[in-house]
Amino acid sequence: MQNLKLEKRDWQPLLDHISRSEGAYKVTIEVDRADIGAQVQVENVDFRGVSYDPKDDDIAIDAGAIEHRIHKPKDLSVAVEGAELISLEILDENHAVNSIKFKPRLNLPDLLLPGDQ
Repeated sequence: MQNLKLEKRDWQPLLDHISRSEGAYKVTIEVDRADIGAQVQVENVDFRGVSYDPKDDDIAIDAGAIEHRIHKPKDLSVAVEGAELISLEILDENHAVNSIKFKPRLNLPDLLLPGDQ
């Protein structure tokens, strides 16, 4: 397994590709904050999509009955094994780590992954 930090310019194409991926994916969203620790927001719910809006500097994850928003994300990294996406980790403006884990793993074409793998 590899963790790859993405440049901000790569966020929108990657997240758009993930949203267009065919298949029935489930996600678990967990937020880990220094003051309260790790809190599960949703667990094993239907994944509907994820997007990055550069104008508002927001990432939105549509999963189950919620839309989880991350305002002013600072970092986005992916955990991959080969070309399979295991999870996204997004550091927000308050330094909380938002973790989105996919089941089954989602296949990503090489062209969407950073060049220095």
